[in-house]
Amino acid sequence: MTLDKKNAPVELNLIVCLGKDNLLGDASPEGNGLLWHSAEELRYYKSRTVGNVVLFGLTTAQFAPLQLMKKNRTVEVLDFGMDIDGILAKYADSGKSVFICGGYSIYKFFLENYALDHLYISRLKPRVPVAEAKSPLYFPDPAAFGYKLAESVEHEDFFAEVWDW
Repeated sequence: MTLDKKNAPVELNLIVCLGKDNLLGDASPEGNGLLWHSAEELRYYKSRTVGNVVLFGLTTAQFAPLQLMKKNRTVEVLDFGMDIDGILAKYADSGKSVFICGGYSIYKFFLENYALDHLYISRLKPRVPVAEAKSPLYFPDPAAFGYKLAESVEHEDFFAEVWDW
């Protein structure tokens, strides 16, 4: 894999919460949506994204509370026919950061094609119940894309990691 990636015209970040072994979600039709609930981790997500731009893929957007998020974030729903560079350019002078919020295909696309400023990865502790995934989706290893762990902060339910390019 080449590490030659595009630089975005705006601060471009990825934010994700993962279960054991980088479990991201369930690709089965009945499994879409979060497989866990942690109010603490949701507060962390909110603290990072409020006042900024959040990007969701079409499938993930069906399960995210977009109307609630629109109260204090700019929400963009992406599909692969869109001009991603053009969408990012809209926010170049906005003073806002852009956060990639999933799902799997959107995460993978951005990891492969853009030099992201930060990856905010929440890793759930075993104490948080996780539903079984019939068709599990796993988040790729950030190190395989050239990212290095810069920080890890322990919370009650999760570890908040920051990975940098």
